[in-house]
Amino acid sequence: MTETTQTHALIGKYYEEEREQREKELSLAELKLRLDANDLAMLGMIARRFRKGRDDVAQEVLSSALLDLFSCIDATERKLMARDADDAAKSIADSIAEENGVRDVEFRTGYWAQQDRQIAKVEKQREKAAKQAEKEAAMANKQEAPKPQAEEPAATPEMAAEDSSNEESTHYPETSAIEKAPAALETQTEAANEYDEEQQTANAE
Repeated sequence: MTETTQTHALIGKYYEEEREQREKELSLAELKLRLDANDLAMLGMIARRFRKGRDDVAQEVLSSALLDLFSCIDATERKLMARDADDAAKSIADSIAEENGVRDVEFRTGYWAQQDRQIAKVEKQREKAAKQAEKEAAMANKQEAPKPQAEEPAATPEMAAEDSSNEESTHYPETSAIEKAPAALETQTEAANEYDEEQQTANAE
């Protein structure tokens, strides 16, 4: 009995998916495009590789490209464009459904506003990560910077006293030599005079 109930639920799921797909197809509008031969060839190759219709691949590619373009718009302008696009989307969906003979199609509004919020969230995360990276780089550069050399210690009073005593000791010998120079000169003069007197006495005799 349980297996039968699960099977019934599975069939009900298939019916629901079929109904949603039918309503989606009835709410889609045709868009004629003129593509370059190279683009058309690659579109066909991708569709054949993944076993999809060429129109289905083109629809998904265009939807993805529009989202990428939307994310590149300035934040302020993007918010306004999202609001206007959401307002226009409901009207366009009702018009397409009416042309296809369908009324009261369930259409979820606010798609582009939701995308704008998601993009803004990603931008904030990127900005935060960039600031964190700059902060870490600045800290790394600060750590790698060479440290300034330590300054020589200031002279203490004891060292100053030793220096002054050394200077005085160097001056004292010069002073004593200057004071002794006249005395030595006088002694030499007296000795020379005595020698002259002795020579004169010897000559007189």
